[in-house]
Amino acid sequence: MEHSVERQENVSSSLKLLRRVSISELVYEQVHEKLLSGELQPGEHMNENRLAGSLGVSRASVREALRQLEKDGLIEITKNKGPFVRDMPPEEAWALYDVRASLEALAAELAAKNRTDTDLRLLAQCLHSSERSIILADAATAFNSAVNFNRLVAVMSDSQIVLKMLKMIWGQIALFRRKFPQLSPGRSNDSVEKRIFSAIHDRNPKEASDLMRAYILDAKDQMIKLSRL
Repeated sequence: MEHSVERQENVSSSLKLLRRVSISELVYEQVHEKLLSGELQPGEHMNENRLAGSLGVSRASVREALRQLEKDGLIEITKNKGPFVRDMPPEEAWALYDVRASLEALAAELAAKNRTDTDLRLLAQCLHSSERSIILADAATAFNSAVNFNRLVAVMSDSQIVLKMLKMIWGQIALFRRKFPQLSPGRSNDSVEKRIFSAIHDRNPKEASDLMRAYILDAKDQMIKLSRL
């Protein structure tokens, strides 16, 4: 009887979640992932019918999701031609890195003020994954660990505004990187990550902020050098 009640409660919770999340929002997340995974490349035309068919949704839901992606700067919708994956010029990408540095510095500052023990455990796990990938010379996993580290810090900031703005910027920068298939997945500077972790652990907002800003600006410099090869 107890298991039956528990299942009913789980189903009820799932239905409530589905009511809160619209179909267009689910489509947005799936198309967003296609963009960031490289399935859709910069400059590529996006066929609404094909997207609707592959996702099993209506064209109206796809259009609504595409309008949000356009607002996020990930696609461009041209009259009589339709949506295209945005092809961002390098100068705009460098400017985005500067904005990202300021926002992630703020996120690190807030994370140092608001962090919980659970947050620290998750961040420590991310660092462990980063260290292991570097030892194994696994560049792709090292890069993913670095990405997850920054995302966790942003979540720890407990600021939905900062997280929302960073998610948009991360998407645009990730899409820009797709223009350079010759680039390696990237690297994780685990020594700096450890120092950021320590500053957050010790509740030192200024140090966490300064370290994070320098960390992102260093990533910008590395990207500029690599893109000119």
